[in-house]
Amino acid sequence: MNLVLRFDFRWKKPKTTFRDDFGAAMIIDFTIENFRSIKNEQVFSMYVENPKQHLADNVVFPAKDKIGILRSAAIYGANASGKSNFLRAFSALRYVACNSGDLKDGEKIRCYEPYLLSVDTLDAPVRFSLEFINTDKKRYRYSVSFNEFEILDEVLEFFPSRTKAILFKREPHSDWNDMYFGGLYKAKSRKIPFFKNNSYLAKAGNSAGSSEVMRSVYDYIWSNFMFHGSMEDAFGPLYEDPRVLRLASDFLCNVDTGINEIEQKDGDPIPTDLLPENFPKHLRDRIIARTKKDYLFGHKMEDGAIKKFKRSEESMGTQKLFTMLPFLLKAFQNGAVLIVDEIDASYHPHIAELIIKLFNDPEVNVNNSQLIFSTHSFNLMSPKIMRRDQIWFVEKHEGQSEIYSLNEYDKNVLKSTSPFADWYDDGRFGALPSVNYGAISRLLRENSMVLDIDTHAPEAS
Repeated sequence: MNLVLRFDFRWKKPKTTFRDDFGAAMIIDFTIENFRSIKNEQVFSMYVENPKQHLADNVVFPAKDKIGILRSAAIYGANASGKSNFLRAFSALRYVACNSGDLKDGEKIRCYEPYLLSVDTLDAPVRFSLEFINTDKKRYRYSVSFNEFEILDEVLEFFPSRTKAILFKREPHSDWNDMYFGGLYKAKSRKIPFFKNNSYLAKAGNSAGSSEVMRSVYDYIWSNFMFHGSMEDAFGPLYEDPRVLRLASDFLCNVDTGINEIEQKDGDPIPTDLLPENFPKHLRDRIIARTKKDYLFGHKMEDGAIKKFKRSEESMGTQKLFTMLPFLLKAFQNGAVLIVDEIDASYHPHIAELIIKLFNDPEVNVNNSQLIFSTHSFNLMSPKIMRRDQIWFVEKHEGQSEIYSLNEYDKNVLKSTSPFADWYDDGRFGALPSVNYGAISRLLRENSMVLDIDTHAPEAS
């Protein structure tokens, strides 16, 4: 990757022969059915109906000004409402579309997690459909359904004009000999063998003999979906570059952490010989990679000297922000989708607001990255930061999660300048926890002596 940075956190569009299509690929909408707490079909959309109505910079037109798409979106809801499940569905889609090709015959599709509170859905397929603008600036839709052991149906469509065309289609219980291919799917090899638990996209998209379109769709889903807080080592490779460390220290200095410089050093080796002999190699390698390097953070003392602290000695907020920065760099560099669960749990509201503003700023987000996050913060629900169509709510009814947008409310009543947060706090939009204080208070009063626990610390011997 050709990294082109300027230390004011704004950089020019990179000139590289690796790819010259940055800023084209973006999510339009994502449809989910029968996944975890989501029973019935739910549609989460980044599509913009009235792009110039309010905060026009928060909207981008990647497909030759045909379709307006949001740069960011927030998901609100009570605890256990299903917000995380909507975000987790993106990861499940990526696994099926890109990783399932590695499964051996008969192995389980591990992201098969149907809705469990109904006998009608216990063995029913999970269904996903992703509509997006690809790097060729055309609109695509990838749809797939699967159970625990089999991809049941799969189709990739695109829109070369206003009329959609099928690139490939896989019918229920068919095999690789029965695939349907549209006339616009040109490739050296179209019939690629796969097992029942392999998606065709995972096989074809990772094949040199496949079409450029197939590989580009695979690459978009595989490379450009990033999940902050995942098990992936996000910051190791980027922080090998001293320019990126300098950028990180400048960034942290400008958010009042007191950090003046960051130094990379060798980490303390983990005694891997203590791990079991059958410990998976890829996990062993990941542990080694994570501990190979560590960092020292320099703070200026009263006499002007620099005092260095270990990363573990910094505040949790600083540590989280330090690990977040490579996600931002990768997203802004590649035009990727960054997904963050509970952004307010990781950062002060002002820092979370800063991250959102960076994504919404066309001078910073020149490659049209997208940020999708869940939050409880009322501060972020401001008409100065977010449009109505950028704010989503998740509410659970009888165990089923449903998602809806603030933009669905009457625009004659809910205007772009309305106090979104105050009205949400008043319960006008739902998606708030229902708390019965009287019942909880009575429960604790009546059971105050149930647990007879000595809370005093033991005396030192």
